[in-house]
Amino acid sequence: MDSVYYSHNTSIIPVVFRVNKYDLQPNSQLDTIVQELRSLQSDTTVRIARVWIGGSASPEGPLDWNYRLGEYRSQALARYLSQQVGFRQEQMEVVNLGEDWYSFELALKHGAQIPYREEVLAILQREPDAAQRKQQIIALDGGHTWHRIIHDLFPPFRNARLAIVCHEQPRVISAAPARLSLYRCAKPEFRSMLFSTLLRRDEEKRPWHLAVKSNLLVLAATVANAGVEVELWSHGTLDIPVFYSPYDLTPTRKLRVLATQPELRWWPGSVMQGHFVGLHTHVVGFNVALNDKGRYQDPNHALWGMGVSYGYALSWGKSKQWGVEFTLGVGFAEYDYDVYRNRPDGPLFKSGSDWYWGITRAGISLSYKWAFPRKR
Repeated sequence: MDSVYYSHNTSIIPVVFRVNKYDLQPNSQLDTIVQELRSLQSDTTVRIARVWIGGSASPEGPLDWNYRLGEYRSQALARYLSQQVGFRQEQMEVVNLGEDWYSFELALKHGAQIPYREEVLAILQREPDAAQRKQQIIALDGGHTWHRIIHDLFPPFRNARLAIVCHEQPRVISAAPARLSLYRCAKPEFRSMLFSTLLRRDEEKRPWHLAVKSNLLVLAATVANAGVEVELWSHGTLDIPVFYSPYDLTPTRKLRVLATQPELRWWPGSVMQGHFVGLHTHVVGFNVALNDKGRYQDPNHALWGMGVSYGYALSWGKSKQWGVEFTLGVGFAEYDYDVYRNRPDGPLFKSGSDWYWGITRAGISLSYKWAFPRKR
């Protein structure tokens, strides 16, 4: 996700605040900004004409409070720079940007993934009223998408942002962000370092997910099963189910299997929510008798194969921890088998090997998810 605000291709450095807070705490990011400003002040090849400062709030709270937050944050950064660098009031352009819908829309246009992304963009483009925007986004799916937006996209928009403006002659700068015409004078390596730091901090704020689950379709076939799914990166998970059935259904009907089917999954949006595609492999040990003709058993050589799948996951509950997942996959399996007469102590009468092509994964799974903070 792009956590850097752009206006007319000008990089504007955001100082991110905690939710509903406007107090600045000393940190390495502020130290670096101050150090760069002092360096520019002593650089005879450039001249700081103005420092533009804008404060904003993410749009989830009440409108009047968000407007005050924007003002408080912009003034907090202006006071800090005045104290640390010695900027006079006339050298700073301080602007209250209020709720930052602009950066939210820009993030979606630049590829940030959420459920109902296109529908949310359409709402932002057709509806100018902030309260109506929130209500319409919440109405898409009962608030789940809005909750994901608050959790995954809004944190970088709780900020006061600054632009270091350099030019040869003083110019009048409009307070409206869309009309700004600013020139970049921060050194490229300084900007690159700041943006990398911001993106890394945004990644650190995003929780790490873990889920346990059970496939109800397989359970209905009297095969006990349980699985775990772990997040590997921001759009990838590893799903590891295990299936076990030690049962003799009747004296002549057996369904004994021990199997696993790990699957690597890619999620275009948030992990464990919405659409996904997967690449799986399977290993199955079996001893099965489903008719009177024979009992099929693997000769110490388990069935194996691979496949691809598509699925969709939904979440519910106040904290979205419960979920249901639908998946269907196709692929191949290679297996060797021994066939025994289907009676007590029936003799071996046939051996062979074969290939299977077709459905290799199917499920309706119930899951429970946790979100853990990442270690810094």
